[in-house]
Amino acid sequence: MKRFFQKTTVWVSIFFLLSSIFRLSNLNLMEFKSDEATTVFQTIQFFDRPYLIARGLISGTGVYNFPLFNYLIIIIAAVSKDPQVLSWMIALINSVLVGIFFLLVKRYYNFLTAILAATLLAFSPWAVIFSRKIWAQDLINLLLIPILWLLHEIILKKTTKVFLPLFALLTLLIQLHGSGLFFAAVTVIVLLILRVRVKFKQALAGILIGLIPILPYVFFQINSYPSCPDCEAFLNYQQSFRIFDFNNFLKPFQIISGLGYHFVLGKSYTDFIAVYPLVNQLKYIFFTGFFVTLMGILFVIAKKQKYLFLVIYFVTLPFLFFITKTPAYMHYFVIIIPVSTLLFAVSLSTAYSFLRNKLLRASIITYFLLFLASNIAFLIFFNNFLAVKKQIDGDYGPVYSVTKSFIEKETSDYKSLPYYQFLKSYAYMYAQSKNFHTKLGEFFLEKGEYDLAAQELKK
Repeated sequence: MKRFFQKTTVWVSIFFLLSSIFRLSNLNLMEFKSDEATTVFQTIQFFDRPYLIARGLISGTGVYNFPLFNYLIIIIAAVSKDPQVLSWMIALINSVLVGIFFLLVKRYYNFLTAILAATLLAFSPWAVIFSRKIWAQDLINLLLIPILWLLHEIILKKTTKVFLPLFALLTLLIQLHGSGLFFAAVTVIVLLILRVRVKFKQALAGILIGLIPILPYVFFQINSYPSCPDCEAFLNYQQSFRIFDFNNFLKPFQIISGLGYHFVLGKSYTDFIAVYPLVNQLKYIFFTGFFVTLMGILFVIAKKQKYLFLVIYFVTLPFLFFITKTPAYMHYFVIIIPVSTLLFAVSLSTAYSFLRNKLLRASIITYFLLFLASNIAFLIFFNNFLAVKKQIDGDYGPVYSVTKSFIEKETSDYKSLPYYQFLKSYAYMYAQSKNFHTKLGEFFLEKGEYDLAAQELKK
């Protein structure tokens, strides 16, 4: 039995299974609003009549995203274009990545740190919620964990042959989500502070390779009239009223626990607390994560300076968000989850190694299990609440099963149409819109189905 648990493949499988518990279950409760629906519609459009996707979804800044996420979803959609299956595939990818994260930590830290970090990543409520949606942030770890692996190779192993893939992945990360730009900027800062000798030819080649998926976006901006509409949208955003949000400095601490879910649940958070009053007690356990993470930072600075780059990411990323007046939305901080979990794990494993008293060591493990159990309890409460409430009066909105039932009911008269699946994917985009039937009417007008259009416009 001892030899069995010494095998790396066994531990990778264990962490895959652990991370699958909340990621691959209850997918009928997943978040599915206009962004997710639009991505599915664009994907079905592509398979119906393949075309070069030039722009992704529009961001909160008014600027359209790069199309990289759409290309990734097209690859995944080769299995199925059903929203629930797409979400399952994204969740599956993220479950596998938790196992890979364990391998990364085990290679560059130690076995205990790897177990603590990977387990925390498997059960962090924020890591779970952003690993099973049809949203760009939910695929960040697909690029981020390999980037972290390469950074460890360069900084700790002094490897000089991986600058090409590192800069290629960083360039792709920027295209996947805006937070990638901040991460790439901090990476440059890290390399400068640590005086890493960058192989510039490799780095340039990596950047050029990484820029390939952005070409349709660039051509669209050049050929538009007026030129570069997204440049204008970006300038307008820069001129808009924004404030320095100090919450940016709290989010890296909150991201490893169940703190900060007020935004997700909105007004329904009061109901959530009423149904599960234990959540108020769990908050005190979650708050201890602040202290543990800070201790991890101090341990790195004092005893483990070779890991100093983790601290630089943890401190500098929120600082860049702050000085650029970027709102402290939790989905911007998905990019720091692996770093936060690592610092938390390094803190506990370092304290464990320093202590020789068995009782004190046992107390550290007990604390971690308590913190972990609190996260698991929060996830159970959250899913149970979604299953009962279904309609969340917050950012989460209605669960997928509610939206699916609504769409199937409203489009049931059109099942015989040859383009019914296409119609359904279109209808999903406007499920929460007051102009739902007007939009269906417009759809039928474009199809030349005037009787059906009139039928919908009368509703």
